[in-house]
Amino acid sequence: MKARLVGIHSVTRRLADGSKVTYHYAWRKGPRILSKPGTMAFQQEFARLTMGREKNVRPGTIGSLIDDYMKSAEFQANAPATRHDDERRFAIFRAKFETFPVAAIEARGSRKLFLDWRDTMRDAPRSADMQIGLAAKLFAWAKDNETILRNPLERVSRLHSGSRKDIIWSNTQLDTLLTRGAPHLANAALLALWTMQRQSDILTMTPIAYDGARIMIKQHKTGARIRIAAAEAIKPLLDDAKAAGRQRVLVNSFGQNWTSSGFRASWRKELKRLGIAGVTFHDLRGTAITFAHANGATIQQIAEISGHSPQEAESIIRRHYLAGAEVIEAIGKARPR
Repeated sequence: MKARLVGIHSVTRRLADGSKVTYHYAWRKGPRILSKPGTMAFQQEFARLTMGREKNVRPGTIGSLIDDYMKSAEFQANAPATRHDDERRFAIFRAKFETFPVAAIEARGSRKLFLDWRDTMRDAPRSADMQIGLAAKLFAWAKDNETILRNPLERVSRLHSGSRKDIIWSNTQLDTLLTRGAPHLANAALLALWTMQRQSDILTMTPIAYDGARIMIKQHKTGARIRIAAAEAIKPLLDDAKAAGRQRVLVNSFGQNWTSSGFRASWRKELKRLGIAGVTFHDLRGTAITFAHANGATIQQIAEISGHSPQEAESIIRRHYLAGAEVIEAIGKARPR
């Protein structure tokens, strides 16, 4: 069994010095793919270029299986943000396996084929795990409705074994960002630290959701609705946004609403300019949770703010966000503001 990117058009040309070079296009007469062939970036660029392009999906293929799954009640029950992320990852999986026969999913050797594809993304292990995990979910759904009788991706081990729970922002890094960073980015960090929310919820926070004392938030990822007491440190930011009549609390340097891609690009550039490395925007969430726990907050109190359900609060927060005892002790000695 073999799998290749469906629709790729490759052209080999001879250069003036006599050497040969191969150019790859998303489709015949389509845009050129600039990333290096065989890399995760190449697959992502191909998926991005072809995502909105109309396809003639053959029945009985993985492409048609994905289409059926995305129409299912199981998929539609997911939060909008989850559906969007899965659609993006399915585009990458579809680019590689769209014409792969559903009947061949059950065949001996298919597991190795899919895992070999995952291993081509080993330089980005977390992304690779998410891709193969989504494929496993697709096949589990197909097995459950008896479209296939065997899920070749059951009990797949992870490539990504590390955890970021011990990676928190230091006081020096926070002070650098909040005092020397561009105001429109420092404000985003401030909101993240004092609300413990994800980037998508920070960027889409509206002034109308703030009543002068509390902030109402419906989380994009989970759909959870939470009310957070507005800390004194962020009240001026919220009050200013409300007085200005803005649609969003946070805006970019042009006074416009942020796009997720625009924010990520600006965030990366600003951290590079400030010399801050080794931490991400998401680590602000873990930092806030760790700081809160180090200063006496219970896991239940943290769950009420972060949006975790009582059932998952203990395991999720401890496993993903609470730093180890050594980090907690260091925070206590530093006495952060």
